[in-house]
Amino acid sequence: MVSALPARNGTRTITNHLFVYGTLMRNAADAPMGRLQRGKLDAAAEWLGQAQIDGRLYDRGCYPILVMGGSGRETVYGEVYRLRSPVMTFQWLDPYEGIPPGKTRGPEYERIVGKVRLEGGSEIDVWVYAHHGSLGTARHVLEGRWRPA
Repeated sequence: MVSALPARNGTRTITNHLFVYGTLMRNAADAPMGRLQRGKLDAAAEWLGQAQIDGRLYDRGCYPILVMGGSGRETVYGEVYRLRSPVMTFQWLDPYEGIPPGKTRGPEYERIVGKVRLEGGSEIDVWVYAHHGSLGTARHVLEGRWRPA
């Protein structure tokens, strides 16, 4: 079942896909941050494969941040999951991303709907946690791929 959740512009959007680009990715298995959440995501979703999204990637040391939009076209690489129950998944995933219960925006991230390109070239709508606010001392990751330290 696909659940309707509020999108950035206040409309109701239906998608059960999630794009991850950092501590929740399979290749982050050695990263201590997100270990519990990676296990929960594997149980709550079906891994669909690699994907890419337009945006800029920055490294905060133990986790990355994705900035959507802006000038210049850059690509951020990650993975897509099909959530079995988006509402139930976001009950534990939003707090991990610093988003208060019942909200889609926290102090650092907001959960928005974006469009990704799958490996085969098709595009789908996904939920993605995008950064808003100051970048501070975050390092720009030009290649668009985050690697855990």
